[in-house]
Amino acid sequence: MKEREIERLLIRLERKLELDEQDDDIITVLEDELNDAENELKLYLGLNELPKVMESKIVELAAVFYRRDSSEKSSGLSSSSYSEGQISQSEHYFSPKEYRAAVAEILDGVARYRRVSC
Repeated sequence: MKEREIERLLIRLERKLELDEQDDDIITVLEDELNDAENELKLYLGLNELPKVMESKIVELAAVFYRRDSSEKSSGLSSSSYSEGQISQSEHYFSPKEYRAAVAEILDGVARYRRVSC
């Protein structure tokens, strides 16, 4: 991907993940996730370059990758909650099986573009 494309997709990914302010480390991780998602789609589809229409799928897949990697850093907990008085917060992390299902769902959505070689 070109730098301009990465910047545009990075903005979309930040919105999708509902991230407000990021430091350079988070930006680097998000860029890595976008590149990983693009490569995953290229490999799955058997293409050297992805058409522009695949940008939304790159963002979706990158969001799944980011959430997976973030939950692994959180000790892989499936859920956690915190309560203090009337304030409560809870988080849910996908299991590895749920991540595989999310990736498979995205890839199933683009299967019709898959190049089959004989």
